[in-house]
Amino acid sequence: MVKPKKSSASGKATVEELIKKHEGVLDFGDSEIFEYSRIPFDIPALDKMLGGGVPTKRLSIFAGASNAGKSYLAMQAVVQVQKTGGTAVWIDAEMSWDATWATKCGIDVTKILVVQPSNGEEAFDLMESLMKDQVDLIVLDSIAGLVPKAITEEDYDHNPMAWQARFMNRSLPRIIPHLKHGSAVIFINQMRAGIGPIDFLQRMPGGQGQGFYSHLVLEVRRNGWITEKDVKVGFDVQIRNRKAKIDSVHQGDCIVPFKFGGGFDIIETFIREAIQHDFIQKGGAWYTIPGVETRFQGMGNVKQHYVDNPEDFASLTAMVYSKDKSFGDLLPEGDDITDEDFQNKVTEISVESHNQTGGITTGVVVSNLYDQEDPNYLPIGYGE
Repeated sequence: MVKPKKSSASGKATVEELIKKHEGVLDFGDSEIFEYSRIPFDIPALDKMLGGGVPTKRLSIFAGASNAGKSYLAMQAVVQVQKTGGTAVWIDAEMSWDATWATKCGIDVTKILVVQPSNGEEAFDLMESLMKDQVDLIVLDSIAGLVPKAITEEDYDHNPMAWQARFMNRSLPRIIPHLKHGSAVIFINQMRAGIGPIDFLQRMPGGQGQGFYSHLVLEVRRNGWITEKDVKVGFDVQIRNRKAKIDSVHQGDCIVPFKFGGGFDIIETFIREAIQHDFIQKGGAWYTIPGVETRFQGMGNVKQHYVDNPEDFASLTAMVYSKDKSFGDLLPEGDDITDEDFQNKVTEISVESHNQTGGITTGVVVSNLYDQEDPNYLPIGYGE
């Protein structure tokens, strides 16, 4: 076995000269220029799966069937960026932007920038410019809605083979180098019908290039109805990690409850996570909450308890976060962080979020889960 040669003093100098010559491009692997942050969703199961949230300096793709929750999930990333004072741009290639719906999703429509490009080239030219300007978040809705200029200017009979795939394979290499400027880029995509065992990435319109260049691919699909008193009030959203060239916890999946008119049910999300960690005991249809003498029958009554007792919900979120230290930028860093420091931090996060919103939420879809203008309003699925 050949032993590696030790670096000499002259070799060390040569490396330093190379770095100086190519400053800003070439550096050691632990340099800050290669570091990236996360945009958390404040949804414990999802943030845990992603290692903290959607990565910056990376290209993420949210794909799935129609009405599965792809755009809504991307809007929650916008909400989180706006909460930190960042700038988000929504490229509406489908011409489907709805300010009323975006407001219900928690977005401040007076601060988000929206553009409806005339063709695919215009969309990518704008995206390239925005990335150079270091915009915090860019969302493209969607790849399936991008039409190149050559198609829009030709007759209806003009339909060359694989025109969209060829366009995407030409365009993606142009924007990938600009990810280094710091933007988080999210592409939304649809799913084509497939016969037989076709790979997920091959079912996305736009060719296989998006599978090559993307760093994170999430499949978003429905996973069963949520009923209350035999009435359908929502459905479970299954989010599956299909590709992850990032430091994610695992390439598995998570389930997030979605309620009609109310978005992701954050209360139930935390309750489900708490049950997995045995913070809440579940036996059949009965639930036992630590420190509460009353037993609750049914998930609805458990959620109602947390609606009526915001302090208990703040404690619940703190316990969930403290159980697993894989929530990325939400939690303190450093080798000397003690369990007490960790617990104090997650408690601070929960209480601060509760005080800022005035209701039961940790920041996701504030306007949906709690209407501050109507004190009698309860999250969807509660009350009458």
